[in-house]
Amino acid sequence: MNCFSTRISLILVALILFSTSVFAGPLDDYYLQQFDESKSVQLQKAVLSLPTDVQEAARCGMPLKHGLKRDWKLLELSTQKVLAKQLALPVLSGTEQTIVSPSGRFKIHYTVTGADAVPSLAWVQTVAQTFDDVAVSYIALHWQLAPTNSNSAYDVYLEDLAPQRYYGVTNSDLAVSTPSRQNAYTSWIELDNNFTDSIYRNYTPLQSLQITAAHEYHHAIQYGYSYYFDIWYAEATSTWMEDELYDGVNQLYSYIPTWFSQSTLSLDISESTTTGGGYGRWIFNRYLAEKHTPAMIRSAWEKLADISSPGGSDIPMTPVLDSLLSSTYATSLSTDFMGFARQVYMRNWITHLAETDKIHVYSPDATYVSYPVNGTVSTPSPSVTLPHYSFAYYKFAPSSSVPALTITIAKSSGIQTAVFRKSSGVITEIISTNGGNSYTDNSFSNADEVVLLIANITSNYESANANFSTDGTTLAVTAMPTVSGSAATCFIATAAYGSYLHPQVQLLRNFRDDYLLTNAPGRAFVALYYRCSPPLADFIARHPYLRAVTRLALTPLVTAIVHPLLALFSLLLFGCTVLLLRLQRRKAASLNATRYIVRDI
Repeated sequence: MNCFSTRISLILVALILFSTSVFAGPLDDYYLQQFDESKSVQLQKAVLSLPTDVQEAARCGMPLKHGLKRDWKLLELSTQKVLAKQLALPVLSGTEQTIVSPSGRFKIHYTVTGADAVPSLAWVQTVAQTFDDVAVSYIALHWQLAPTNSNSAYDVYLEDLAPQRYYGVTNSDLAVSTPSRQNAYTSWIELDNNFTDSIYRNYTPLQSLQITAAHEYHHAIQYGYSYYFDIWYAEATSTWMEDELYDGVNQLYSYIPTWFSQSTLSLDISESTTTGGGYGRWIFNRYLAEKHTPAMIRSAWEKLADISSPGGSDIPMTPVLDSLLSSTYATSLSTDFMGFARQVYMRNWITHLAETDKIHVYSPDATYVSYPVNGTVSTPSPSVTLPHYSFAYYKFAPSSSVPALTITIAKSSGIQTAVFRKSSGVITEIISTNGGNSYTDNSFSNADEVVLLIANITSNYESANANFSTDGTTLAVTAMPTVSGSAATCFIATAAYGSYLHPQVQLLRNFRDDYLLTNAPGRAFVALYYRCSPPLADFIARHPYLRAVTRLALTPLVTAIVHPLLALFSLLLFGCTVLLLRLQRRKAASLNATRYIVRDI
């Protein structure tokens, strides 16, 4: 009976650990899931409880289509057959009809039957005129219009995109390289057919049409500069252009809170409406445009057009911005990012002044009301670890028992700080008395608030940390240098799953950022991993069998992160099973010894 119980326990442990391997599929799984073509989509969502695009607000569909085309050769043939329709020209639900816009620049494709049916011919004409207006606005701003095949009219398809939660999608088509645009591509746009579904309810159909046309056509313009653009900046620029062309709609302000409330995420994280990645970063473009004129944003795309991509991967945009700012505007991305972080609190915007109140105010990571503040008694702990190009604010509430406040800071390389005092609504910046390591407000008890800004203003350090106190005590600090220019890469996981976009890779990255980079031992482990893992990851990536084995090996860790109680139960069950086996062996050995003794007697 004991032997039977032991075997059952071992089988149960094996099933628990092995069954989770179905959630560790390759890159194919990611795209099949994103396009709702995977049979295990709902099961995976239920078991792993991962955030999904379905839960997000309506958005642009370009990033997913762009990624699919970029990664197409990495997918299995069976996956390509299933997803081929995602990269093909749309097939409307009824007989396709077309009209050409008054300028002749655009051809609008539509139908009057089925799910894609337009509400009226007048609406189609409105779409055509809106795209003409968008093109005229971009010409006035000196943007190069999107290229087309044989200089024909640009194709726009009207279809029901609400089920996919898209406003619109821009799809790349064919390469049209020229001496001045070596990576240029043509494209086409798909637009929702009426913008009347509930997901668009906050704006009129015309308003939704206007900002979507401005947004998606700028993606088409981007493809005309370079196919290898960095997705986050493509979304940040297209979103920024919505307000430059249609200032009265103002949907883009709704993206800012998700960034400012998660400002410890890097400027260049993947696009997402739930983190502010890409979409919410448009406000950084406004800062750059106010400081250097709007032409600076166009210059960044022109500079990108001159850069080649030998490996066929998207070209990171932060180095492009830094190079442009250094060579043309006598500044740097580090300087301007710190200036932007200051402006988040000071709110001294100089354009679109009627909309300043729509810009979300800063979100403090912690507010302290009792003193002293230090690493021993304060909750949350007065310390932070920041990835590249990110920032955090800390608020100190005045106290009658603390007439003067001195904030002492210990900071690693890459960190820059500033302290602000608000009194009667007026904001002033407190000048440091010790090279940025301490700030004093001698009339703290009379202030509205004092706020500390801590920012990692460089790409040189993926993990930079700082801590602070109001009693002069500080702790040691370290910074983890960026490895091979890939600040946020989990090398082995990316090799195993096929892409940094895979949900499990994102899960492991979040675990690294939230639990390893927030403490000294964890940072030391990550630094060692970054030094040792790139060659191993490269070897794994070139061998499908090793990729499968590595995914299986990572499965217990993924499961433990998502379901720690299940992992703990499995570990306890495994431990009990091992202990039971040892006890049985000892008992058997004891019985055997007794038999030998009896036999000898």
